[in-house]
Amino acid sequence: MKTFTRNKLLIVSILLSMFYTSNLFSQDAKSIIFNDAKKAYQNAIDKRAEILSPSNYNDGLKYYEKANSAYESGDNLSDIKEYLKEAFNYFKKSTKEIDVMEVLFAETLTARDDALDAEADTYEKELWEDAQNEFKDASHNYERGNSDKAKEKGKEAYSLYRKAELAAIKSNLFNHARQLIAKAEDMKAEKYAPKTLAKAKKSLKEGQAALETERYDTDKPRMLAKNAEYEASHTIYLVNYINKIDDQDKGIEDLILRGESYLTQIGDVTGISVRFNEGSSVAAEKISTNIIILKDSIYKLSHNLNIYETTNANQRKQMAAMGSKQKEQISDASMKQQMLEDQIAYEEKVVQKFDEVFNMFDMNEANVFRQGNDIILRMTGFNFDIGSAEVKPENYLLLGKVQNTINIFSESKIVIQGHTDSQGGDSLNLALSQKRADAVKSYLMANMPDYNQSNIASVGYGESKPIENNETKYGRSKNRRIDVVIKVKRVLDTANATNW
Repeated sequence: MKTFTRNKLLIVSILLSMFYTSNLFSQDAKSIIFNDAKKAYQNAIDKRAEILSPSNYNDGLKYYEKANSAYESGDNLSDIKEYLKEAFNYFKKSTKEIDVMEVLFAETLTARDDALDAEADTYEKELWEDAQNEFKDASHNYERGNSDKAKEKGKEAYSLYRKAELAAIKSNLFNHARQLIAKAEDMKAEKYAPKTLAKAKKSLKEGQAALETERYDTDKPRMLAKNAEYEASHTIYLVNYINKIDDQDKGIEDLILRGESYLTQIGDVTGISVRFNEGSSVAAEKISTNIIILKDSIYKLSHNLNIYETTNANQRKQMAAMGSKQKEQISDASMKQQMLEDQIAYEEKVVQKFDEVFNMFDMNEANVFRQGNDIILRMTGFNFDIGSAEVKPENYLLLGKVQNTINIFSESKIVIQGHTDSQGGDSLNLALSQKRADAVKSYLMANMPDYNQSNIASVGYGESKPIENNETKYGRSKNRRIDVVIKVKRVLDTANATNW
């Protein structure tokens, strides 16, 4: 009986093994047969053929599905291959047309991508579908040879995509702020914290208005939306706090003392004793001054560390060169040794010059630091009027120090870099940053007639290289800057000194 059972189990195992092996072979065969058509299908999807060449794409999909269905049904292999050949040809045809379509509908495609980024397909489904249908009509018309009608439909699709994007941004961007404001109002914030609630509402209103007027720049609306969320959350906190105070029957003195305790805590951390006999504002100013002193100390320590590291690196190079000279007896050993020694001596001079420039500027004028082989003057004290590229007289003294720096590094290439914050359109910011960099270069050249003008260049980066958070007033003020980059050449690269 046991032998019979074991035999049954063995037969079942063999049958199962045959089934799985057969299935694996079947899957492997299918992947081979479908390989070319599947690749063409995936390529068509990647190139957005569904919307840019819908007729060919749909025909290809129809034949591909026919082939798949025929394969599952075990139909004749030659029929399956014929279906796949047709699918392959239609998919290929669709992707060939797309190269032309991407040029013809470039603006519409950009609008479509922007709408997708704003999640219009989720938040504004109806508008999104309308835009998609118009675009498909445009593509169908082009496939039929009616290019004028295709362009007309493409423009209509462009307009709908932009509407869908804007509506989605409004829904998505300001939704949380609206919810928080509504919650604050339900908590009777008009009675307990009317001023803070008013700030939240104002930021929401200004953000929505900015989105309408600055159509292609969402940085400012996004910042205002976040500020509206913050002020609304702040309102909710204040309402809860005020109600708690009422419940505990706290007086004005209790509130003042609590506020002072927070400043005392900050003072303890920064190492100063805070007193409030002259008021909280004096104590806060004392803490701020101490923080600035600490930051200045950190900056100077970083500068000294850079000098020590450079000195150590030079010493290591010298030791390595000495070892090399002792080991190598070939004819060019002394030449290599001399080149290394020249490089080390040159770098030591660079360190001395850097130290001279570092001590030339106050912290409120410029930050001076090294970045690789480059020396950066980040001109913190240089200011332009909003939207202007005119160099103001108040900047002349600082630019005089920049001139002295350029003369100290007279053999180096100089690049004046213009940077902006993120408020305003990307293209406008890029143009403005270039104008400002050009203005600084022009001023320097006008006041340095003997300087080799081919050694100085100017470039604008717009808002692409922020150094602080653009969502704060302080951060934006730091991002609106001029950087002077001194590209210190190496002795070993003298042969290439004319290259930027």
